[in-house]
Amino acid sequence: MTRMTRNSRTRSRRARGLLAALTVCAAALFTGAPAAQAAEPGEPSDTTVRLPTDSYARMLVDQARGRLYVSTGGLSSTVGEVLVYDFDGTLLKTVKTGATDGASAMMLSADGSILYVAASSYLLVFDADTFAYVGGGWVSNDFFKGLCPGDIGTAGGKLWFTRLTSQYRPKDCATETQALYSGGLLGGSHDRAGDSLVGAKFATSPGVPDKIVQTYATYGTPKLVVGVYDATSTAARQLALRTYTAAADPAATPRDVAISPDGTLAAVAAGTSGVKALSTTNLADAAPGYGPLPQGADATSVAFSPDGSLVARGGAADGDAADLLVQRADPTAGDTPRAYAFTDPTAGGDRVADRGLAFSADGSRLFAMTTDAAGDAYWLHVISRPDARYHSAFDGPPTVRPASPYAGQTVRISGTLRLNGPAAAASARVTAVRHDADGDHTVPAAAVGPDGSFALADTPSTTGTATYTVSFAGDAAHDAAPDATVSVDVVKAATDLTVGTPSRTGTSGVVLHGALGTAGTALPAGTVVDVQRLTKKGATELPAVTVGPDGGFTVTDTPPATGSTLYTVSYAGDALHEPSADWVTVQVTDD
Repeated sequence: MTRMTRNSRTRSRRARGLLAALTVCAAALFTGAPAAQAAEPGEPSDTTVRLPTDSYARMLVDQARGRLYVSTGGLSSTVGEVLVYDFDGTLLKTVKTGATDGASAMMLSADGSILYVAASSYLLVFDADTFAYVGGGWVSNDFFKGLCPGDIGTAGGKLWFTRLTSQYRPKDCATETQALYSGGLLGGSHDRAGDSLVGAKFATSPGVPDKIVQTYATYGTPKLVVGVYDATSTAARQLALRTYTAAADPAATPRDVAISPDGTLAAVAAGTSGVKALSTTNLADAAPGYGPLPQGADATSVAFSPDGSLVARGGAADGDAADLLVQRADPTAGDTPRAYAFTDPTAGGDRVADRGLAFSADGSRLFAMTTDAAGDAYWLHVISRPDARYHSAFDGPPTVRPASPYAGQTVRISGTLRLNGPAAAASARVTAVRHDADGDHTVPAAAVGPDGSFALADTPSTTGTATYTVSFAGDAAHDAAPDATVSVDVVKAATDLTVGTPSRTGTSGVVLHGALGTAGTALPAGTVVDVQRLTKKGATELPAVTVGPDGGFTVTDTPPATGSTLYTVSYAGDALHEPSADWVTVQVTDD
């Protein structure tokens, strides 16, 4: 028997396949960092300045004067000043006198002319333009209880504030009890208006001018309590009360409380229990709420923008988790929060401080106070356009390798996504859809690398033009990117037909074994190969042979005579596969 040399076409197909594989490998090894992308209009910005002090108590926005007041408070009576910043984060003035020790809660009068500052021994009344005392301040012989920051506000035509109930110097303000007091707007006597409560905090709002919302924790095993009170009488009269059971909702001492400008919503930052959004009418949940903070984050602060459009929720979270979420104030809006992650404890703090958020009047700026885990350093962030997101865009059309794939071949769709702003806390992901003659097909999503590069993998299943549309839907920090598209021509997959050495070669029967394979889409069931016998007397078409599931087939024939006989086996191809053939010469002998 003499075996013929395999045709050059089979070798050429294999060489092309090897070249394509090497091209894919080379593309997989190539990486390139994208060029820097300039800031674009409409994006948020964050100016960060470190406080010239190691303590912080409260912030107050003076919209009319374009100022931000920061009180430094603290357990030490030697700490006490009010830092005055402009809206760009520039320190304009430091207000410090012998009476500002333990400066904490602050408030502006309705006309903005008077600045109230609660200090350890006094409730100070300043001229908001000159910072001169008005009437010498509001003096009280027991205001030494003010070493832990309290709250101050107006409701029902009176001034309301909280003070410590213990005469002893506190060790931990979070567990100290506070009592509610009321008095005249320009000083004079004050009256005890509420119980002594653990970590008591309250808020007022022009939207409900005769109400106070107060939150605190119960003694012993802490249970979060929220109450709404009538502020028109000297002693606050309870209108609604809600107590969270520790078993169902293990909330500890509240960290902050705020009321929406229209007075309909109260938001309570309740540590590990997140932020509670409640109706100020009956304290029912304001469904569906604002959603949870990142896993492991403690809610530390909450603030509504004065124009009523936004709510900001601050937290203390480790690692890359978001520490600040900004979204629509209406819980039913279903808004995806804009997330900010503060990750560097040495250059900007890595968590939002208690009572550490305040908006400008139109919501165009958010002032956020951050601190480190030790709470001994503080940074002021002036965030412009806090609800905006950074822009994103694809760096040109993606690339598909190999450039002309065959049906059933895995391709790599790669490119670069440019993300403005700081790096995202979690990896961004891109998605893609392939459109071909069979319709639309979803491509598995892929993560975007630190340099913006991405690579998706897909296996086109039919021939013809395949168009890939790559998308980035945006994330908590970035807007969606305009889609990027690329088209490729998908060709038929090569096939490889081989015929092996005959197992029988006599006139009583010739048996040939062969295999038909492809690197592309699997051959369909029932695929057949054609067989031809060629002798000196001419060519004879033999019955077609079905290829098995494993690609194997067997040709059996009874040749009419002895001598050299050529058997040709061929595959005609189909919509997804190229044709192929092989042959073998058999010396037929008498059995």
